[in-house]
Formats: sequence, C-alpha cells, structure tokens
Amino acid sequence: MQNEEMDNIKIQIQKVMDLVYEKKSQREHKFLDTLIDKLKELSETVNTNSNIDELKKDSKLKGALRAYFDTNLVESYDEPLVIELDKLEVMLQQKTN
Repeated sequence: MQNEEMDNIKIQIQKVMDLVYEKKSQREHKFLDTLIDKLKELSETVNTNSNIDELKKDSKLKGALRAYFDTNLVESYDEPLVIELDKLEVMLQQKTN
C-alpha cells in the first residue's frame, strides 16, 4: 500500500510541476519559483525516502494552495494548477492506513 501511495504522490508532484512550468511560461512571479523549488525538494525526498509517514509529517508544501490564492496569479477555482495542487496537498495530509 505504501509503495502505491508513494508512486501516486510522485506522479502528482510531476503533474503539479508541469503545470507550474506552464504557468511560468505565461507569467513570471517569485511565488512560482519558490513553488518549483519546494516541489523539487519534495520530489527528491520522495525518491530517497521510503517512509511515507515521515514524508507527510514534513511535506514542506502545507499552505501552498492558500499562498497561491494570495498572489494575483489565480485565474479561477477551476484552473488546473489549483485543482492539482489541492490534490497533492490532500495526498500529503491523509493519514496512512
């Protein structure tokens, strides 16, 4: 179960990173640079750490979606980056069974 969950988290991180790079191609903003850095760090952690509970305890992404809404970059609640970033945050907050 943990391996499958870890694989899903890796896939979701990549989805969010792709969307952030897409957003950066449209508009530069310091927040996007910071988010990319945090996602890269999280990706490295996921690739080197097999303990999902440790990963979730200190994901470094808590509050990223809220911070994104505090920028003037959000176009709508239906924006793919909003949806996928929310999914990633939820995955990192869920308790492991």
